[in-house]
Amino acid sequence: MRRTPDYLRDQSGTVLPAVIVLTFIMLIMTAAVFQFGAQDATLAARDVESSQALYLAEAGLARAHTWLEAQEDPPVGIATIHPFGADPDSLMEGTYCVEIRPAPGNATAGRKRYTIVSDGASGNKSRTVTLDVATRSFAQYIYFTDLEYLPNSSTPVWFCSADFLDGTAHTNGQLHLFGDPTFGGHLSSAHGGPDDGNPDHDPSFMYYNGSFWNHLETAAPSNAPYDEPAFEEGYELGTSAVELPEFVDDLEILSENGGIHIDGNYEVILGRRTAIGTLHGYISYRLPFGDWTDVEISSTNGVFFADGDISIKGILDGSLTVACSGDVSITDDIVYRDADPLNGPNPGCDDYLGLVAQSNIILSDNRANSNDCNIHAHMMALDTSFTAEGYNGGSPRGTLTVHGGVIQKYRGAVGTGYLSNGEVIICTGFAKNYHYDTRFDAVQPPGYFVTGEYERLAWREVS
Repeated sequence: MRRTPDYLRDQSGTVLPAVIVLTFIMLIMTAAVFQFGAQDATLAARDVESSQALYLAEAGLARAHTWLEAQEDPPVGIATIHPFGADPDSLMEGTYCVEIRPAPGNATAGRKRYTIVSDGASGNKSRTVTLDVATRSFAQYIYFTDLEYLPNSSTPVWFCSADFLDGTAHTNGQLHLFGDPTFGGHLSSAHGGPDDGNPDHDPSFMYYNGSFWNHLETAAPSNAPYDEPAFEEGYELGTSAVELPEFVDDLEILSENGGIHIDGNYEVILGRRTAIGTLHGYISYRLPFGDWTDVEISSTNGVFFADGDISIKGILDGSLTVACSGDVSITDDIVYRDADPLNGPNPGCDDYLGLVAQSNIILSDNRANSNDCNIHAHMMALDTSFTAEGYNGGSPRGTLTVHGGVIQKYRGAVGTGYLSNGEVIICTGFAKNYHYDTRFDAVQPPGYFVTGEYERLAWREVS
């Protein structure tokens, strides 16, 4: 019989325990791997649920925003917690519910502000996000038209090299560009967009193209060497249309409830001079050759309405909207008391003026307006145009300087001229010098019209 050597027999007693220990360690490691895998799967599932909850909350914000813009008027008070049904809306693998909360002071504010709170839930995860929105006012445009043609004609009105707009501009029609105009704010046109009723229209500009007979339609940002406009904040073509109000009825109602309402054709002066001094902070009005009525603006809700035509001039100290059912005629400068006539409102100025006409806003052809005209106001001509009386006759009348904005159904003309070596030569009427009053981004004249759109102000997630 062969015997196992002693040195081998001595080691065999240690091998088996080592194998057992090693196997045990491997079993523990395998179990740990399975455990970690299960935890990773759970964490991944929770990450998916958290992401889905956020997407659902965002969907709630979007739907609430759409719901707001579909309302005929901004809602009063807190909207229902579930404005789209009695229960939270289901979407994907979860639900969301929404509450629309008006800001304090909405009852008296011009622009209405809201906070939309949306809760999204998926599985065991929930996320809450909020969005602050505000009604968009027509006062936030430096320039707006329905159509870029003279009233009741097919004659286009052109932006030319001397024109400069330093605020947001929009037309529901097609922009006509001649030479090198500058648009300092964002520009948009609804021509060829989803609300354009003519299927033959494509989103485009109309360029003059160096010839009265050979205009060019294109979406290109320039038409060198003839037309090279500057779009400093970009442009958008083929947008949705923005509906211009048809009637001044809402302002008339406000004038009857805390404002000033009169019937007839009236002369209006802001800050009327009297034998005892200037009536700063007052609006004065009279029938032709009648006696003056002087009213302190701060004693009213700031809305003045005449069922007829009005003529207006003067110095405003306060916040006021002057409206009428006919034409507004501007017979001399209209400026803020706390402002420079040429450079506009001073820092801290709290004077605001809105001028709204059912028909036209007209710069009178008179001695006062024969050499420049300064207007501090935001103006709306709902049915026709902002224009200068006799714009196409007589001698040049200097520069029309506006600090505010111009809203009109049809593009009105204030002068005529031609280009010579890149310079505009005014033949008749006024040269234009328009500037946006940036205060209208946050504040609007009393009772001023809103567009039906809601501007997104701030988004945040709530812990």
